[in-house]
Order: sequence, then structure tokens, then C-alpha cells
Amino acid sequence: EVGAGLRRAIAEGLVTREQLWVTTKLWNTYHAPEHVLPALRRSLSDLGLEYVDLFLMHFPLAQRFVPFEVRYPPEWVYDPDAPTPTVELAPVPLASTWAAMEEARPAGL
Repeated sequence: EVGAGLRRAIAEGLVTREQLWVTTKLWNTYHAPEHVLPALRRSLSDLGLEYVDLFLMHFPLAQRFVPFEVRYPPEWVYDPDAPTPTVELAPVPLASTWAAMEEARPAGL
């Protein structure tokens, strides 16, 4: 919905991309370094943009990875259909997530 609104506002000339400040956040299930840029690219695709102005960690805790094909957005619990849905943490240091996030700028994202 947000992406559709952004695309429409830009297409109709109400604003230019340069007049907007767009922030997106990395969800907890994408903290592993190999998932950071794919998650950002997915957000950009959803928003219909080529780059964001600010990319933040949603929360400073890593959760077990859920592939886009399985569930997107991934929610808080690993398996919402389990008899007892639980939050499952992942052993990903915040420093490694942050280092992967820093790769977005040189990539032009």
C-alpha cells in the first residue's frame, strides 16, 4: 500500500523522489549477513524505489530466518501454525548485521 502511494505520488508529479525522505527497517528474521541485502531489496521492490534514505534495524535481536517464499512478512513467531507458536532467536551478533547493512550504501541501495 505504501509503495503504491509513493509510486502514484511520484507518477502524478505531486512530489519527486528527491523531495521524500524514506526510511525502512530490517526485520529480525533477516539479521544474518547473507539475508540483509536481499531483505532490503525486497523492501525496495515493495516500495517501488531504487534506494532509501535511512535503513534501520527494527529491533536489536535476531530471530530464526524465515524465507520470503515461506512467509512474508515473517511475523514474530517462527511457525504461527505450530501447536505452541514461539519466538525463536538466532545467534547472530549485531555487529555482523550492522556490517552487512553498511554494504547497502556502496551498493547504491
